[in-house]
Amino acid sequence: MIKLISGDPTINDYIAPASTAFAFNNVVTRDTSGQLAKATKFTPRSELLGLIQRTITSTDADYASTKSVGVLEFTDNVEFETDVDTGTLTTSMVGKRFDLTDHDGIDVTAEGQKTAQITRYISASKARVKIITSGDKFQLASYQETVTYDQFTDGGGTAGTYELGISIPAGATFAHALVTAITGFTGDTSAALTIGDGTDVDRYNTGTPSVFTTAAAGVAAGAPSGTTWHTAAIAPVLTVTSATDFTSVVAGALTVTLFWYQAS
Repeated sequence: MIKLISGDPTINDYIAPASTAFAFNNVVTRDTSGQLAKATKFTPRSELLGLIQRTITSTDADYASTKSVGVLEFTDNVEFETDVDTGTLTTSMVGKRFDLTDHDGIDVTAEGQKTAQITRYISASKARVKIITSGDKFQLASYQETVTYDQFTDGGGTAGTYELGISIPAGATFAHALVTAITGFTGDTSAALTIGDGTDVDRYNTGTPSVFTTAAAGVAAGAPSGTTWHTAAIAPVLTVTSATDFTSVVAGALTVTLFWYQAS
């Protein structure tokens, strides 16, 4: 189900075809005759019209005839609530764009048409969205997370690792990383950070910036040193390396912000 939540809706009349059933608030497009048809996951976003405002069933007196029906159009100033029919919504998906499952829900595992932009997490199966029907062919996406020292997994030596709660999608080009709001990772005599992909430990930065000293403004992460183009989705991994043993680290926190370009 998709329904209007907020905004100033525009409703215009369109022609519904004869002998075709619709449910109230089905997402609709036009067929080859210019009449209404239910949208599918493959409908290009530029061809989406909006939500049909009438239920049409085979018991209706005018079912076998064409008829004029209202459609609540997708515009920039309206927001919708939708069921997540495929996949599990997480808070890290807010701001990202996903596909329709069909004419009455979204699929947060698919990013082909990138029709529904998540504006608010409601639950694992429900989201607030804006429906994207036009716009740039790419967007600068970002993700930010604050991580504390005790969230890192001790690797049994000098290094601790933490996998961020986001995947940079296939087809994206990584741009830059920021490391800010540092509370020193103290307890040993030094602590240095790298941002990698689980294999290349510093794919998303250059060097080993120190996070040993508290620095509200952060430290420079440097330009990405690894491959910026993503052929597959990757969850970035933070690695903090201390001088002698990561178990010596008894404090610390930092905020990482990642930026990348992706098709929209």
